Amino acid sequence: MKKRLFHLLMALCVGTAMLAGCGGDNRNSGDNGSGNGGQTSEPGDSVEGPGEIETVKMYLPAGNVPTDLDTVLGAINEISREKIGVELDMQIFEFGQWSQQYSLFLSGTEDFDILVNYGDFSSAVLQGAALDITDLLAEYGQDIVKVEGDYIKSGQIDGTQYAIPVYSAYVNTMGILYRMDMVKELGLEDQVAQVKSLEDWTSVLAAVKEAYPEVTPFVTISGNSINNFNYGSWDSLGNNYGVIMNDGLSDEIVNLFETEEYASLCAIMNDWYKNGYSSKDIQTQTDGYVTLAQNDAAFSTLGNYDFGSAIYNSTLIGKDVGAIPISEPTAKTYTNVTYTIMSTSKHPEAAMKFLNLWFSDPEIGSLINYGVEGVHYQVKEDGTAAYMDGQDMGTCTYHLGSSINNANGIRWESEDPSFVEMLFDSNNNSKKSNALGFKFDSSSVGNEITQLDNVRSKYQIGLESGALNPEENLPLFIEELKAAGIETVIAEKQRQFEEWKAMQ
Repeated sequence: MKKRLFHLLMALCVGTAMLAGCGGDNRNSGDNGSGNGGQTSEPGDSVEGPGEIETVKMYLPAGNVPTDLDTVLGAINEISREKIGVELDMQIFEFGQWSQQYSLFLSGTEDFDILVNYGDFSSAVLQGAALDITDLLAEYGQDIVKVEGDYIKSGQIDGTQYAIPVYSAYVNTMGILYRMDMVKELGLEDQVAQVKSLEDWTSVLAAVKEAYPEVTPFVTISGNSINNFNYGSWDSLGNNYGVIMNDGLSDEIVNLFETEEYASLCAIMNDWYKNGYSSKDIQTQTDGYVTLAQNDAAFSTLGNYDFGSAIYNSTLIGKDVGAIPISEPTAKTYTNVTYTIMSTSKHPEAAMKFLNLWFSDPEIGSLINYGVEGVHYQVKEDGTAAYMDGQDMGTCTYHLGSSINNANGIRWESEDPSFVEMLFDSNNNSKKSNALGFKFDSSSVGNEITQLDNVRSKYQIGLESGALNPEENLPLFIEELKAAGIETVIAEKQRQFEEWKAMQ
């Protein structure tokens, strides 16, 4: 990517405040503990700059509620009042409380303007909570559009813009994550460098099992809480009930669970299981790779691979982690974290103006992520941010971080200094799925989805962890999926996809 373009775009990217805990970034964060209540703060009363000052209120989740929100909002509003005549008020909820109250937020009984959706935004649209922001984006969100490019479509349903996705690593695939320090100790660097498939990885697992009998060679990325094949050489189209194979480079939607690729993955997992490369209790193991690797109990896993996977997981685990893609990374629709403006908002124009400022002003991005320089963080000689002397993740009074990483604002000391350039290079120069921007509306097949979920809970984790024999159980899984209506869902998804393609 050209340096000039990089420097132009660097100032335009968005920050988000989704860190679980007060410390470093965490893409897989999600505190399921009970919340202690949200904290809100009233913005200052002073008015700078011409015109009437409007206040917009934003709801967002975090791992911990900061205790010094007033100071940060004061600094944000000093900038936003002058630049756009808007002040921000934030109410922050711990993840446990957020998940419990999210349906209440969508009911329209709360008085706020911007909702940060941690997960899919379609519920906000189906319940009428998300405003159609198509025209607002065109009038007040020019910087957002410049940054997002084609990826802005991830916030659309049937061509209508309802949400703004956080600018993130859209390009990913399935990858092997592994302890590089163990590889080096065993002298396996050359062998690992030749790995192109899961079959190639088998001999590495065998070597680790022999050398480290106390270490489990392979574990699932998040224990038994999610499926093992969340990423693969297909576009999941949201729920894996009908996917596009070949990294999304096709227009045919098929049943993933009937494909040769899926059967092969299950067979490999089962082979590893039978050979003792994974734990016999893998199907019920609750701890994921990060926890186990931190405690020297695990060597490798399967997870999301993108340009920053190795550095990110090394920082998270505190050990040298390597990453190997299993197929070529492809850009796909991203909706994990999105911003929606409430349909009940009294200040929709002001809300869009603030979101656009957040995308375009790195000082705003730094403030929302890490607070006030000299109060909540300090700048190191290399230009990255770090805790103030004597402070850490347990004592800092404001540190939301950026769990779904972005490029707007200062980078934290644990991040690669070249993160921004690599992010834009990856997103702008990689293959794109034919379904990039497609959003499936499942409302007409809701009953089928419920029945399919029940079938998946019976078979999927067992098959994808290797604990269930695929020769016996995969045909049963497929048969029960068909009885539950997967072919009906696939037909509806194909119909919507073809209509969507015709509009592009």
